[in-house]
Amino acid sequence: MALCFFSLNMKKRIIQISFLIILLVVIYVRISHEKSKPLKETRLALGTFVTIDIQEKNKQNREIIDSVFSLIQSYEKQFSLTYPESETNKINNSENSTLISEDMQDILTISKQISKETNGAFDITVGKIIQMYDFIDKVMPAQSEIDSALVFVGYKKIYCNESEFFKDNPNIIIDLGGIAKGFIVDKAVAYLKEKGITNSAINAGGDLFVMQNPETDVWKIGIQHPRNPSALFGSVEVKDMAVVTSGDYEQCFIKDEKRIHHIIDPKTGFPSYNSVSVTVIAPNTTIADALCTALFVMGPENAIKFVNLKDDIEVLIVFENKGELCCVFSNNFDKYKFTLIDSTAQFGKDLQ
Repeated sequence: MALCFFSLNMKKRIIQISFLIILLVVIYVRISHEKSKPLKETRLALGTFVTIDIQEKNKQNREIIDSVFSLIQSYEKQFSLTYPESETNKINNSENSTLISEDMQDILTISKQISKETNGAFDITVGKIIQMYDFIDKVMPAQSEIDSALVFVGYKKIYCNESEFFKDNPNIIIDLGGIAKGFIVDKAVAYLKEKGITNSAINAGGDLFVMQNPETDVWKIGIQHPRNPSALFGSVEVKDMAVVTSGDYEQCFIKDEKRIHHIIDPKTGFPSYNSVSVTVIAPNTTIADALCTALFVMGPENAIKFVNLKDDIEVLIVFENKGELCCVFSNNFDKYKFTLIDSTAQFGKDLQ
């Protein structure tokens, strides 16, 4: 009888242990599945909302996203004028020359090249004038103030070698706001690729780079309507490309029934009114970011001529004509399956 009692207890214990093992396996599988899910997260960075969207199952997604945001923050501290100890402020506080990092040398070299190609429509030396505008308190500089600052503007007044930056006058102020965000997004994309991520997208307040989409291969990207924040002007379908949109609606205020915005023409010191918004599609976000500003200032006709000579860059430009929105795009822009959502907008075909 004792033997039978022992056998019953053993069978009961084996069943309990087996059930526990199965339960632990189920919990482990569930936890592993949760950790392997695609992950999308938005945080405040670069003066805007930055979204990192990893659309593939990877157990390291959480660690990767945290690392990307840390990388973005480190570059922001290096390039932003907001941080007193930034390398950009170090340059601006220097008399004539200062040692610079490799990353700073890269971004300065790209900036100057785009300035040359666009005949100064993009110019990082416009910093002294930008400082005069206050879009929070709605302050605009007087003509006399702008005239006195324009003598310190000009991309030919700065240059650098492999490790040193030079400027012709101590009063020259550089502002990397028109290119740094794109540069930082490209650094983040490079990091993701190093980690083996191939299905992902990064959006930094209009500076967007998309890799591949695991479900549809391409990403369908909405283009912000320049006059209706809750609507889209159009959409495109892209992969492995940067899509950057800049407009006169981002930082602006109305004064004397005129829109005062942040896209400054380096030649005049005043906001450019040649365009309303510009969307650039390019192989990297650095180029797309800088060209958005340059093409906006150049105006639709000159901008389209410029882009049509480029093999790997396309642009959509929205502008106003007698109070109505019109749009024009480069020769091959339609290969990204552009769809015009705003049915009231007119095509400026005469510019093509």
